[in-house]
Amino acid sequence: MPGQEPSLNTPEHSRTGEAGPGLAHALANRHVQLIAIGGAVGAGLFLGSGVAISRAGPALLIGYGVAGFVIFLMARALGELALYRPVAGAFGTYAHELLGRRTGFITGWSYWLMWLLVGTAEITATGVFMRHWFPTLPQWIPALLAVVLLYTINMRAVKAYGELEYWFALIKVIAIVGLLLGGLSMLLFGFGSSSRTAHVSNLWRYGGFFPHGWQGVIDALPIGLFAFGGLEIIGLTAAETKDPEKTLPRAINGVALRILIFYIGSLAMIMMLYPWNALDSSKSPYVLVLQRLGFSSAADVINFVVITALLSSCNSGIFAGSRMLQSLAESGSAPRCLAPLNRRRVPGRCVNACAIVLLIGVALNYLIPDRVFGYLMACVSALLMWTWAVIMLCHLAYRRRVLRGEARQVGFRLPAAPYSNWLVLSFIGVVGALLALNSGSRAAYFSAGCWFAFLLLADAVAACVRARVVQGGCAP
Repeated sequence: MPGQEPSLNTPEHSRTGEAGPGLAHALANRHVQLIAIGGAVGAGLFLGSGVAISRAGPALLIGYGVAGFVIFLMARALGELALYRPVAGAFGTYAHELLGRRTGFITGWSYWLMWLLVGTAEITATGVFMRHWFPTLPQWIPALLAVVLLYTINMRAVKAYGELEYWFALIKVIAIVGLLLGGLSMLLFGFGSSSRTAHVSNLWRYGGFFPHGWQGVIDALPIGLFAFGGLEIIGLTAAETKDPEKTLPRAINGVALRILIFYIGSLAMIMMLYPWNALDSSKSPYVLVLQRLGFSSAADVINFVVITALLSSCNSGIFAGSRMLQSLAESGSAPRCLAPLNRRRVPGRCVNACAIVLLIGVALNYLIPDRVFGYLMACVSALLMWTWAVIMLCHLAYRRRVLRGEARQVGFRLPAAPYSNWLVLSFIGVVGALLALNSGSRAAYFSAGCWFAFLLLADAVAACVRARVVQGGCAP
């Protein structure tokens, strides 16, 4: 019927095993596994964990555990949708079909903007951290070189992106495993200059496990939640994965173990090695651990790991942004001239568009190098929460269609749905309320509100133009 939203059960949307129109099935299991790690483990773990520990103390572990469990449920819901229909637009496409065209329009463009903001912030930070070795180097030069490198990689076959992300993520894994093994050597064998202060009882000896009461746990919830931002990118890889039915469940189910080991394990190790209230929140605890183990170049090592983590995030941003933009173009929510693939079966025009936005970020690094980072990250948290909420709402709508016999059920399912859907949505609502009550993060809502208002206006204008062209009038 004219004006009716397309259904997931229509022939063109049925689960046929295609990865998408023309996209290559080039990502292997090891790529998706490490992309999942790269999405969940960012530079913040190596750089900002000292600040998180100072705010919550050992209770931070509970905040990370709860947030990790919630994001795991979100990933399971996304995995179920992705296995039903692996498409490049993922939740942007699902929102369009299951929640309405306007929601899909807002979700797709918001996720594109979020990753480009993150990417710009990451290349900005790359320029800052390069000053560790080159103090007089202008901040915009490393930012420009990073954009050129990542653009070149993403313009090649998708396997090139997968390989680069694999090695970027592997560097982070090696750094975390090194911390855990070094910490165990202090605890069990007395290695290192701080072995006398290392003890499991450090977790409760200095003010108890809840030194700031439950308020510390509440304060840790937003920190823990946004620590896992980027995990949803695994849904976008489904369209270019060789065997999504086997690969995606393994990658998503492995997220829980990675959360325990990489986040909770490493943070617990740091607080067992040193009294949590003795850590300098302005410095990376990873540098401190390596220095006490005898690595004189600890700061250089962690600086290198942080830069690779930043480049990894920007690399994922170009990948995710280009795939979401191509999906928007194919649905008519972006200029259709962006939709074609190049000869390597990559949405080259969309990669070009993402690179142009990042080059604007390079220009901002040249014009306002000291302020650009804070400006760009103001609304990322709000856009990320919007994306996660839309994923859970899409899953609810999909399950209702399954129960009505209008959509096919897949074997990989979200446990305890629909109760787990409402649990995740409630948690996102609580974190949103906490951020709204915090004067320091309230600007995120103002920025996101302006963005959503702009999208609604743009959608209304586009609908008017389409109606005038097709019907000779402006539909309400």
